[in-house]
Amino acid sequence: MNLTIKRTEETSWDQVKAMVVAGSLKVGDEVSDNLLTGERIVHVVADIGPDDVKFISKDCLDERFAWNESGSNEGGFKESSLCKILNEKVWNILPEELRAVISERECLQIVEGKEERYPLKLWLPTEYEVFADDWASEAKEGQQFELFKDPRNRIKGAGDGGSRAYWWLLSVCGDNSASACFVNYVGGTHYSSCAYELRVPVCFSIKIKE
Repeated sequence: MNLTIKRTEETSWDQVKAMVVAGSLKVGDEVSDNLLTGERIVHVVADIGPDDVKFISKDCLDERFAWNESGSNEGGFKESSLCKILNEKVWNILPEELRAVISERECLQIVEGKEERYPLKLWLPTEYEVFADDWASEAKEGQQFELFKDPRNRIKGAGDGGSRAYWWLLSVCGDNSASACFVNYVGGTHYSSCAYELRVPVCFSIKIKE
């Protein structure tokens, strides 16, 4: 017989950082916070690697964004409108205490067979990191995050507690220069025009060791 007890405690991002370093967090743990806009975000531990702990918000931001306003996926996520939006507009509405503990993550993208790695503070998971499959991207970018091994965790709300959302991924569509990958409202993989406006979660990493 097993007993599971859930407990909510007051904390700070400095304390969360200390828990990361101590190795006391586990996949699925949640940290609730508010953006400077007042929007509530629940950050979930998505994966724990040898160097960092990756957090992905349980639901998406209220606002929708185009993956790339040009309508092209040329240059991949690194050169996209969405990458700039995340690391400027969204970054600036995170609480200062949270920004202070976020570390850059080396992201991997493969566009037309060319592999590139680059550091970002706010990012999106790749198709492979969500599904352990390269159905649309045709590129094995990274390893599947532990959280997404349960398909239920691929489904996100449109804002805190909102209806199911379509949300963007980092990966480009493998055979279409105008499309990028996304997760649909039932947690399945798909792709869409880069010019379409879909939702995004807040994704960041905290280093285990500096």
